[in-house]
Amino acid sequence: MDGLIVISVLLMLLFVFLKKKVFGVFAWITFGFAWIFNLPYYLGIGDYFNAIIVFLAFAFFNLLGLTIAKEREFDVFVKVTAFSALAALIYFPFALDEGLKEMLIGVVINHTVWLGNLLGFPLTYHDTKIMLNDKVVKIILACTGIESMALFGGVTLAIKADFKRNLKAFLASVPTIYVLNLFRNVFVMVSYGYSWFGENSFYIAHHVISKFLATLALILISLAVFRIIPELADLIYDLKDVMVESWSKRNVEVKIAR
Repeated sequence: MDGLIVISVLLMLLFVFLKKKVFGVFAWITFGFAWIFNLPYYLGIGDYFNAIIVFLAFAFFNLLGLTIAKEREFDVFVKVTAFSALAALIYFPFALDEGLKEMLIGVVINHTVWLGNLLGFPLTYHDTKIMLNDKVVKIILACTGIESMALFGGVTLAIKADFKRNLKAFLASVPTIYVLNLFRNVFVMVSYGYSWFGENSFYIAHHVISKFLATLALILISLAVFRIIPELADLIYDLKDVMVESWSKRNVEVKIAR
């Protein structure tokens, strides 16, 4: 999977700088397959929310690649690929380099324990594990919020707008996500440590409540970013319009041929 990720990002960069259709097609299809390889992991741990997300991402990214293949004008796809490539360049060094991964996880663990203690919960930690009431949770990269921070970092820094608005959108999203993720970690740890929801406290806190609240928070943050950088909303609408028109046109051509 790591190899596919590296290849897809390199192809994205080639598409952005050289504007050759073939790079865009294979960049997004390769990126889609890199996502689908996470599906067995999420199914294995019972995280059906993320399992659905990776499957939808796989389908959408492949559709994006196929749409680029059939379109003559692909300026909107180049712009979308630009901020996606930047987001990938922010995220994947942490995913692929063990030193950076351990550093980020360590920072998040320290801040989570500090916040939990500040709120009156006696969290402790050892190595990559946080403990409370003889309950232990291992912190992994996904617990750091780096995926969402990288996405909004790429979006807010790559979209062409004046620097002040880019910076404002960045500050309204990335630090907010980091802080909210710390509260999420504390909530999950305390819910599990004190068995707030019975035997399935971890599952309910982590896979149900936190997923719902995180999705809601990301929607609200997205709306705030759209308000600061309306060019981003325009780009997304343009992408939607091109894709719908592209495949609708294809359907019309098929019917006429028949």
